[in-house]
Amino acid sequence: MYEAEKTTLWYAGKEMARGRVLGDYLGKNEKTTVIVKLTQTGAGAPPREPVIDKETHRQMLAYYYKKQEEAKKAEQDIDDGYLESPWANPKGLKNDLNGVGDVKWK
Repeated sequence: MYEAEKTTLWYAGKEMARGRVLGDYLGKNEKTTVIVKLTQTGAGAPPREPVIDKETHRQMLAYYYKKQEEAKKAEQDIDDGYLESPWANPKGLKNDLNGVGDVKWK
């Protein structure tokens, strides 16, 4: 337990001064959730808690690494060979309608 005279309140990484009310720091919004940490006076700011735990962070890194490797593999596997086939010719319909389908020009 901390003694009241030797205790400091911390909110958002800032030391809260004695004699001031929370409204001075937060405004008039009554729906705000406030997490205040207690430390002994002179001990400095409390350490920040990680947003996610180490195991979750490791899983996220593994997932995104896997996705990145899949994207690299997909990029290497792009096969543009179909662009040379007759059905992919953008002028094919026009040539067929004009009757010049298999004519080779030199």
